[in-house]
Formats: sequence, structure tokens, C-alpha cells
Amino acid sequence: MVLMFYLGGVLLLVAFASAAAEVVVHAYPGWGGILTSAYDLWYTIWPGSLVVTQIRIEKVMPALWDPVILTVLALPAWVLFGVPGAGLVWLYRPGRFLTQAERDEFRRHEEGVFFHDELNREALSRTEDGSSGDNVSDYDGPLAPPRWNSPGDDGQGTAL
Repeated sequence: MVLMFYLGGVLLLVAFASAAAEVVVHAYPGWGGILTSAYDLWYTIWPGSLVVTQIRIEKVMPALWDPVILTVLALPAWVLFGVPGAGLVWLYRPGRFLTQAERDEFRRHEEGVFFHDELNREALSRTEDGSSGDNVSDYDGPLAPPRWNSPGDDGQGTAL
């Protein structure tokens, strides 16, 4: 399963590289429109390989090259590699199937988030009722900001 995930990642990298390589096709005058076919891209980058592949396939089965492979090569190369790559990455992603312990931990986190939302709603409803809300100046806990008192005060703060 992990191998298929990595294969999908490689296909996505090839799709991004082929999308970037379409710039090469557009460099030739009169070639390429908005979308460049995989055939044009292959012929521009490595024409000898395309011709050899065509000859070898036509030797084995001539009807396979013209209607089937040419139809597939009419699509952009980034689609030919990107769609299967995205499918493989999506289907074989790690952590797709959770164990019971992972599901329980996920539920605990989810309950914590829902509890936080409930506390926020409660705090907002209290401030809408006309109560004073959260007065930071009344807070005198350990994380309270220091009070700047004048010298001779009760000694809780320091004066500069």
C-alpha cells in the first residue's frame, strides 16, 4: 500500500514537470495552444523515442497505435500523469483506516473542541446579558500584568 502511495507521488511529480515542460513546446513558433497534447510534448522533448515507440507498437499491433494510443496522447501530459497520481495518493494515503485507539483519541479531541465551542457560546451569552464580561483589570492571578504603583504603596509593584 505504501508503494502505491509513493508511486502516486512520483506520478504527481511527473505531472508537475510535464506541465512545466509545456513551456518548451510554446517556444516553437506555431506549436501549442492553451493546452499542449502529450504527443506534441513528447515529440518536442524526445522525438527519437516517440518514433521508435510508434514503430515498435505498430509492428506488434498496428490498430493499437492509431485509434487507441494517439487518442490517449491527445490529452495533456499533466492530465495523463496527474489524474492517476492523485487517485493513487488519495486511495493509498497513510492513515486512511484508523485503528480503534486512533478513533478514540480522535473522539476525545473532537469532544474537547466541542467543549471549547460551548464555553465560547456561554461567554458570549453572558456578555450579551449586560454583565461586565471578562474584566482583565480585576484579575489578580499569577499571570496578571504587573501593577505600576507609586513608591510607598502596598509593595505589590515596582515603580521606575
